Amino acid sequence: MIFDLDGTLVDSWEVHRYALRHAAAEAGISEPSSARLAAAQRPTDLATVRALVGDAYLATAWTAYRREFLARLGVDPPKATAHAAETLRRLRASGLSIGVCTGRSRREAQALLNACGLEVPLVIAREEAVEPKPAPAGLLAAVHALGLATSEALYVGDTATDLRQGRSAGVRTLVLGAREARPRGQSPPSHLPELSELLAHTGRAERKSE
Repeated sequence: MIFDLDGTLVDSWEVHRYALRHAAAEAGISEPSSARLAAAQRPTDLATVRALVGDAYLATAWTAYRREFLARLGVDPPKATAHAAETLRRLRASGLSIGVCTGRSRREAQALLNACGLEVPLVIAREEAVEPKPAPAGLLAAVHALGLATSEALYVGDTATDLRQGRSAGVRTLVLGAREARPRGQSPPSHLPELSELLAHTGRAERKSE
């Protein structure tokens, strides 16, 4: 079982937005609106900062982003998404291997998991992925790191980009809180209403504690 991080296990938008605005200020850019921040979103944190400030100010802005992101976690830590902690516990109890594959940098990703108290291995971060999502490289690396075949893995994300990444990797993918329109008789639905329903998709029952 492989999870995307932001929006899937962790509700990180507010701390991300806070850090992006500080990054823009360090780059001498007027405070971006919420719409501009949303438009700048890319599959990795570094690419998002680049889209916001441009290459000329990237080094300065990236340093500011990382500093403010980590500082904000200590002041106002984000929450795990609904049912995330309980779902991870149940998946471990069922005997499944679990891990996180993210386009966020390893340092910030691990800090997010720690801040939310989520005990799940960070398998692949931006630094280990040859290409960003929706390219399959990062997800395939996570599958192999967990000792799985693609047919044995299930990937859970929260965006259409996650869905494209999973499909390009040949890994069954569920999208949290989304409904994919599809003609009748085609591929199975990818919609996962909430994380608490995830165990039903694994074909396993939770083991009884002794």
